[in-house]
Amino acid sequence: MPDMTSIKEILDTYGKYSGLTSGTSMLPLLHQGKDTIIVVKPKERLKKYDVALYVTKQGKYIMHRVVEVHDDHYIITGDNLLAKEYVTDDMICGKLVGFYKNGKHFVDCENSKAYKIYSKVWVAGKPLRPALLFCRRGFNFAKRLPFIVIRKIKKTIKADK
Repeated sequence: MPDMTSIKEILDTYGKYSGLTSGTSMLPLLHQGKDTIIVVKPKERLKKYDVALYVTKQGKYIMHRVVEVHDDHYIITGDNLLAKEYVTDDMICGKLVGFYKNGKHFVDCENSKAYKIYSKVWVAGKPLRPALLFCRRGFNFAKRLPFIVIRKIKKTIKADK
């Protein structure tokens, strides 16, 4: 069995990592298990709107967007989250430079005008995000509601027999 290599070790050795995404914190941009990310080891400090890959003290890899840059840290948050994270340069191991949507369409984070517009609009809209997330969750619940009602009816019918 070959030795398992961490993403940080791959980035330190080769300067580039690609793999499938995991988690929902970067929705609607990245979809879990569907989109392939391409991450490089950053050559300079990150900028606002960059998507950073960083490692927590517990060794967990997280990929979220830089929303503020300070001299000694960054404020980072997931596109699908509300909480701010305070991340220092020593925690950062990579920067998203592109991704394949559903393994097909390549999005270049460095040069795509549409991606850059999305990033700026999404960060500027952060104050509206709680309402957007609430509406989306309500919509998803409304989509499931008929199935929930049917399941309850079936349970009632079964219990009556």
